[in-house]
Amino acid sequence: MKNHLAKIITVLFSLTFVACGSDSSSTSELDTSAELTTSDGAVENESTDIEFTLSSESMVNNGDLPVMFTCDGDSISPPLTWSGAPENTSEYALIMHHVPGADEAKWYWIMYGIDAGINSINTGDFEGVLGTNSVNGLNEYAAPCSQGTGAKSYIFTLYALSESPELSNVLSVDRESLLTAMADITLNSVDLTVNFERFADVELTRCETIQQSVSEAGFNESVGVTCDNEYAYISSDTYPDHELMNGITGTNEQLPVPATNYAAPIKLAPQVATNLTTIDAAVGVAVNGVPIYDYSSQGELDLYTYDADSDTVALGQLDNCGGHAGRGDDYHYHASPNCMIDTLPNNDDGTIIGWGYDGYPLYGDNNPDGSAITAGDLDVCNGQIDYDFGYRYHTSNQAPYIIQCLVGEVDTSILPRVSPLSGDTHGARANLTPPQGGVENLLHTMSDDGTRTMSYNYNNTSYYVRYTPSTTQSDCYDFEQKTVSNGGIIETGTFCRDTQMEDNLSTQSHTFKLEAWSDNWFAAYLGNELIIEDSVSITTERSFNAESVTFSGTYPMQLNFILKDYKENDTGLEYIGQSNQQMGDGGFIAQITDTDTNQVIAVSNEEWKCEVLHQAPLDKSCESEINPIVGAGSCTFNRSEEPNDWKESSFDDSIWDYATQHSVADVSPKGGYDDISWHETAQLIWGADLETDNTLICRITIDKP
Repeated sequence: MKNHLAKIITVLFSLTFVACGSDSSSTSELDTSAELTTSDGAVENESTDIEFTLSSESMVNNGDLPVMFTCDGDSISPPLTWSGAPENTSEYALIMHHVPGADEAKWYWIMYGIDAGINSINTGDFEGVLGTNSVNGLNEYAAPCSQGTGAKSYIFTLYALSESPELSNVLSVDRESLLTAMADITLNSVDLTVNFERFADVELTRCETIQQSVSEAGFNESVGVTCDNEYAYISSDTYPDHELMNGITGTNEQLPVPATNYAAPIKLAPQVATNLTTIDAAVGVAVNGVPIYDYSSQGELDLYTYDADSDTVALGQLDNCGGHAGRGDDYHYHASPNCMIDTLPNNDDGTIIGWGYDGYPLYGDNNPDGSAITAGDLDVCNGQIDYDFGYRYHTSNQAPYIIQCLVGEVDTSILPRVSPLSGDTHGARANLTPPQGGVENLLHTMSDDGTRTMSYNYNNTSYYVRYTPSTTQSDCYDFEQKTVSNGGIIETGTFCRDTQMEDNLSTQSHTFKLEAWSDNWFAAYLGNELIIEDSVSITTERSFNAESVTFSGTYPMQLNFILKDYKENDTGLEYIGQSNQQMGDGGFIAQITDTDTNQVIAVSNEEWKCEVLHQAPLDKSCESEINPIVGAGSCTFNRSEEPNDWKESSFDDSIWDYATQHSVADVSPKGGYDDISWHETAQLIWGADLETDNTLICRITIDKP
């Protein structure tokens, strides 16, 4: 499709207002008030100011938010209407947010770029451009689903703007970035506040409860939760976003290294077991994805006899946050994750801070209702009966500090263990032991390039362990160290984190979101299964729009696309016989998001393999033919059929060309393109020639990130 701009002739009329009298023409200010005469003959001014209002046919200010607009109803957005905006309003923006605590905010709906001529939004609809919400990080309305007792207030704020907010350098438009961009261009704003209290009889599934515990703790961007019929899998890289390692005196000279694709299985239907289970490894996971161990430094515990010689807290082996790096250079907690708790937006006694592998939740030092736990309330596993979940674990100031054993049934054979670093052929990272008597001044830092350094003093000598992510190998790290354990010599090496943990997670079904725009039409397939076909039929060169669809799949994933530009026949032309007869031009852009992790896992770019099935006209002078005839003169074409097995993952596309990236200026996308917030790496693609390549098939294989 090409865009032809008609010539626009603008006629300017000058209206001259001339004052009557002996003076020459003059200009006077327009009086915007009217004089009214009262019954006693006095004169008063009536202001023409109009109140800026925001309302809804479904709710009233300070009233209730109907259930249909929440996660307990249809999860659709409500209708809104406004009026009385300032006269020089250029466009509008809207934010829906909720404030759960001091200096905190969650936002559920963001729109900007709403045309000044619009004064309403229909149920389930939106105007302008959608920004991200804080619930799942997607560009959509997130239905309120807040937990806890009492009514919650949700505020819709409409902003009248004098110009468009500058957001060109913002990758993901959230509440903070939009508020910053609007700070100096807001003419006026108006609020509509509604309240909602979730009904006591609305129950979440255990999977939803686990997902919510992660989301409400603010870790939905770094931690994923997927479920099958038996388990919820909490996936992460085990590396926390709080400070770590500082405060340790009894260091084992290990340094935390991320462990990508770690997937902790949490039972969805827990049952109390006949026997208690102890594990010389993780017994659960915190909501930030960091594994939880019992209090001991190594070996399985005698549950009924406290062992001071293996108490990681008493030995000074834990940092200020309750964790440290283990023998595999992996970070985990042995006590209350204090630093994580301090960062939680929902930090109160009713907050779930972790899960045991048996499916029971972990709370803090107090009961969920805020009451204190007294001596004798907690059993040997550091837990007690819970009327909502059947059982719950707690943290405590005294040993065992955190989960000591599991009361529920658990299959220990499937529990994950962080893979140790490989490539250490000289044993530089093996057999490290805590220096006798402890170290001083241990400090952990991280540089902008990802370099982590742990420095410390022992017997008036400085030691350190340092690594930098490898630039040539994934999940590999370039180490340099001077340790007490190895005699203070300088050692170097590149060590890698094995990724066998990925198998458990990658075989689980994920939910994905495909967002795409095409000029003019596309269809997308997961393997041979149709995911979506463009909802606008390709019957005109104006048939283009944006599409969005969610679907389920597993890694690795084979996505296949059929792309078509409109043509009237095999000449490849549009508007045949008319004054604007022309060749069309195509263009396609897409991005795929794993909604379980809120990560964009693939975008259209020059790495896609594409095959052109229809090309016309082969001679572009056909565009100027008075009577273009298919296959005659300059109006010849090439056409081939799609291979029978091209959608199969085993198909050999090595002889296909790579997609060609095209600029926005060349494609000139319209009709829905701006409705999607494209990832910065997403590119418009097509065949090498936008005009003559009419039909393409493209493929991309997506591996687990």
